[in-house]
Amino acid sequence: MKHFRIKWWFGLGRIGVKISGEAERTQAEPPVPPACGVSLRPMGLGRLFFLPALVIWPMLLHGQADDPRALIQQAFTLQQAGDNEGAAAAYRAFLKLRPDEVGAHSNLGVVLVKLGRYDEAIEQYQAASRLAPDDVRVTINLALALAKSGRLSEAAERFEALHGQMPAEKQITLQLADCELQLGNDDRVIDLLQPLAQTDNADLSVAYMLGMALLHQQRIAEGQVLLDRILGQGDTAEARFLLGTRMFETGDYPAAVGKLAGAIALNPDLPGIQSLYGRALLATGDPDGASAAFRKELVSNPNDFPANLALGQILLVRKQYGEAKPVLERALSLRPKSADASIACGELLAATNQPERARLQLEAARQLAPDSLDVHRDLEALYTSLHLSKEATREHNEVVRLEALLAASAPGPKLNDVAPDFSLPALTGGKSVSLSSFRGKTPVVLVFGSYSCPNFRSAAASLRDLQKRYGAQAPFLLVYIREAHTAQTWESTRNARDGVEAKPAANITEKREHASYCMRQLHLAFSAVVDGMDGEVEKAYAAWPSLAVIVGKDGRVIYSTRLTELDYRAENMQSALESALAGTPTRALAETAAGHLNK
Repeated sequence: MKHFRIKWWFGLGRIGVKISGEAERTQAEPPVPPACGVSLRPMGLGRLFFLPALVIWPMLLHGQADDPRALIQQAFTLQQAGDNEGAAAAYRAFLKLRPDEVGAHSNLGVVLVKLGRYDEAIEQYQAASRLAPDDVRVTINLALALAKSGRLSEAAERFEALHGQMPAEKQITLQLADCELQLGNDDRVIDLLQPLAQTDNADLSVAYMLGMALLHQQRIAEGQVLLDRILGQGDTAEARFLLGTRMFETGDYPAAVGKLAGAIALNPDLPGIQSLYGRALLATGDPDGASAAFRKELVSNPNDFPANLALGQILLVRKQYGEAKPVLERALSLRPKSADASIACGELLAATNQPERARLQLEAARQLAPDSLDVHRDLEALYTSLHLSKEATREHNEVVRLEALLAASAPGPKLNDVAPDFSLPALTGGKSVSLSSFRGKTPVVLVFGSYSCPNFRSAAASLRDLQKRYGAQAPFLLVYIREAHTAQTWESTRNARDGVEAKPAANITEKREHASYCMRQLHLAFSAVVDGMDGEVEKAYAAWPSLAVIVGKDGRVIYSTRLTELDYRAENMQSALESALAGTPTRALAETAAGHLNK
């Protein structure tokens, strides 16, 4: 009887854990667990990759002479030389002769991972697992390959099983925690890592992942303790990343942009850094900069869920459906239970004239998030287009209920409330304009904004088009409010890129000058008034940094929307205007980003 002696090498995950072991494989001797050795560095310094070669040393081959021996020697030599394509071919040829060799399947899996052919690698590890179902070494390699391929839920299941078998194995715990962190299961990460953090204060991998999870859960004080531990190691990219995460989670988006940019300057390839930077940019009104950051993240880390989802949402809003499709599908595959990903995929299917598939997707999203306003709105529109009146009515009733709940918690005037009256000096002519002067005559469109607000500037073109079409019947009125972004308050990356620089108005004369400049630069043809230095009207409408409101003939609010890229829909505003002008009953509508990442 001839056997192989197999030296097993396992992979490095994102957290930098090396697991290695060696055992002699014979029919009589069962495989032994690996002797796990630790070589840790803070999470994010490495990506998942596999160390060179599970080495198969030829011993005595039962019933065969030189062919299998030659193939193994050839495969090993090619792999050592970096010729992974050649090594893969040699391993496959060997397995045709020896299909039951666990080590050869595992070696081939290693080579295929290096070639980026993860599905094929997973097949080889699964074959090895069928031959040796109790061999934890095979399960580890399989779990790592699943994680690298983006099949994080499957990887987490296998690491969870390994953790149950070996709860004291720190490396397995860390790999499981890393998968759960990427899946957004922060509570599970905290459960796994808090015991480790209490017994080992020096392990920065534990501090890094646990700190991230705590910050995501808004447990800022606990996260700060771990952040301080990271900061104690010096000014590193990881420390800046954690600081930026804390700022983002507490809503200080401008500070987060600056801190994350500093982390990128030190290490632009830190996993997740471009993704969070993109989300911070999106929250500060820079969707173009955000898109660029998301794309950078996906080059090095195609399995980053927030980058896939947010980029897909931006592309969906911009009607770039071909580009949106792969990233949204990827987001859904990474987190099949994500309502946001499911809704976005359903919206994409509806927009590309696939109503039946959209129906299935959106109904699945409704199961995941029964109180999502977005999904009920989408289903109402879809059922209406499919002439399913009973279903459309049901969804309409849910939308009305959820909109009422949303409006009740929102600042400013509620939908169907009487719009707060005001009288402000017109930008030209010297007369004052009162909102009440329109009551009983026509609807009126109020647009609140300032030139330093990039979202307002982006919406200006469509607002101009709507004003040209409907302005004779429903006057448009710009209410110029305080600047959204100044060097003294909130610097905007988009403003810097566009060459827009504004200082806070020191008095009403400067504020009127800013308004005049804005009207000229954006070619706005509608009337304008300037809010006072006390910002009374801005506060009454909770309008900062930008807002559009349609007030009906009866003086009540019938539509409102923020002007961010993911909130503002010109077609929805047009529909509300047409209903108001026609005098037909229309449901009051508030566009919000409640379902999006930049809420």
